[in-house]
Amino acid sequence: MYRLKLILLLSFLSSGLAQNWLQNQRTERQFKEAVSSYKDGRFAIAEEISSKIIDLNNEGFNEKTLLLLLKSQVALNKSSAAKITAKRLFTDYPASSFLPFIMESMGDLYVNSSNYESAYRMYSRAKQSNDNKDFDIKIDKKLLKLIKIKLPQALLDELLVFESNPSAVNIHLLAIAFSQIMDGLPDAAALTLGKIDPSMLSNEFSDLMESLLRESYKPSSPVLTIGLAVPLSGDDSDMGNYFLKGFEKGQNSNSFNNQRLSILAKDTKSDNIETIKVVNELKSVDQLMGIISPLDNAESISLLSSLNNSDIPVLLTNRHETEVKKINQNAFLLSSSYTVEGRIAAQYIVKHLGLDSIAVVAPANKKTEIQIDAFINEVNRLGGNVVATEWYIGEPKNLRRQFKYLRKVAFELEEKKKTFDVALGMDLDSLDALFDVSADDFFDLPKPDKKSMSSNDSSKVVLKTIQAIYLPINHQDLEYIGPQIPMYNFETKIVGNASWQQLEILTKENIGPHLRGMSIISNLYITDIDTFEISFENYYQYQLGNLTSEFLTSLSLNDMSRSSFKNSLQEIEMYEGKGFNYFPLESNNKINSAFQLINFNGNSFQKAGVLAIDTLMVVQKTNP
Repeated sequence: MYRLKLILLLSFLSSGLAQNWLQNQRTERQFKEAVSSYKDGRFAIAEEISSKIIDLNNEGFNEKTLLLLLKSQVALNKSSAAKITAKRLFTDYPASSFLPFIMESMGDLYVNSSNYESAYRMYSRAKQSNDNKDFDIKIDKKLLKLIKIKLPQALLDELLVFESNPSAVNIHLLAIAFSQIMDGLPDAAALTLGKIDPSMLSNEFSDLMESLLRESYKPSSPVLTIGLAVPLSGDDSDMGNYFLKGFEKGQNSNSFNNQRLSILAKDTKSDNIETIKVVNELKSVDQLMGIISPLDNAESISLLSSLNNSDIPVLLTNRHETEVKKINQNAFLLSSSYTVEGRIAAQYIVKHLGLDSIAVVAPANKKTEIQIDAFINEVNRLGGNVVATEWYIGEPKNLRRQFKYLRKVAFELEEKKKTFDVALGMDLDSLDALFDVSADDFFDLPKPDKKSMSSNDSSKVVLKTIQAIYLPINHQDLEYIGPQIPMYNFETKIVGNASWQQLEILTKENIGPHLRGMSIISNLYITDIDTFEISFENYYQYQLGNLTSEFLTSLSLNDMSRSSFKNSLQEIEMYEGKGFNYFPLESNNKINSAFQLINFNGNSFQKAGVLAIDTLMVVQKTNP
């Protein structure tokens, strides 16, 4: 009987152990699946699997699964849930070996919510409890990014009181020195940097240390901190990255000395929802005086809507329609609007060139239609005449229909001109005019022989009656349109937009000689594009970033505040940069009305002046 009981007991124990073993194996597989999902960026799946494992209450997996759950929730930006998970980790496992990773995750969580002071604390604590070199480097990179935001000295002084590690002390001192440079206190920064032992400073901070040492020898000047909302990933990433590169170049320019710039760039990921998230993070950073953005129309509307109740000024660098100003009263349009560009083109052709009969060829899209409507209205107001408006859709590989119609209109104008000239040229004797002239006297006159002109002959006739053709095209259209214009024999003034600033296309043998004398109206005067092996659009954004940054360094600010920054922008009368001008509209001082007037001589571009509403400022040429 005893042996039977013993056998049953052993069988029961063996069965229980087997079940536990099987359960552990299943849980292990689930955990590995959750880890794999996290690494692949499938954070929602990782969160779901982790939650199920924790519900099993398997002590061997709880601690590491809670950490994985925390990291997944942080990645999903679930702030409240992540804080609950973190509290459970600290409560259940106060001496956890995962403490550095928990602190890192909390730092990431605070970064997501733009609480940079708390994030710096968490990353600093992660370093304190860590002895892994690779992890240390990872944390140093995150600390470096936070230092460049300009942390308050009170926070750093607080951390120094409790810090004994020489390496960590050096990092805090470096952060203080950076803030002092930002506040325009190079002498104080020099004293702080003198306390740092370079041999005890991580390599991740070496470049910043050298940069601060150089800055500490420069004269005192304030630093303007600007947020950038740019698409650094997604469909528009090329444009965003080139804008950022250009902005950084202008930021480091020595052309202006009113103030230097410090930037905090956030990736909008070419997405409207992400743009809203990024903007909400930026506006909560007190150090930021303004936000700069090269976003397109749709994303800009999301951005402006998110900032509707904020006092932070927003500078949109790409062209927009004037209506976006109604969304946010703190928005400034650095590249003007489609309406203003259309009006200025009309004023240049009618008012400055004195031309009357004008044709338009343009792509059929909403933005250009707004521009052409403004152009036609302004031409009419000035007493000119738009004789034809031709649209095209898609790639303009063959504009035969559009240009043939322009020739038809030109022929009709030619006939009207001849009839008018004949009427004006009739010479009646003053005595004959005293008598009645009967129409019958003319009926018996022989009719002149008319020679009919073939279509082939008519295409060879050079037509002058259309005095100007306005072609505001897309940048990718020039390679198709450029070679077609010479084929239709117009002796006319060609006026284009910024998209025509592509010298490698215009200087081709079948284009350049025929377009000699054309004019371009553009926000920017682009130079040296041949030295860059990048697309015209990306180089344009590079230049736009560069010139925007230089423009900001030229501003005169009474103090580093958002209101002072806004007032400085509104008080600008005229800014003249290297290829960019800012001349606000009289009716709305938040919209730039200045455009570059550029002439093409068949081989190169020359800046001829600056156009603004009702104004032409001619560039004076100086002898070398």
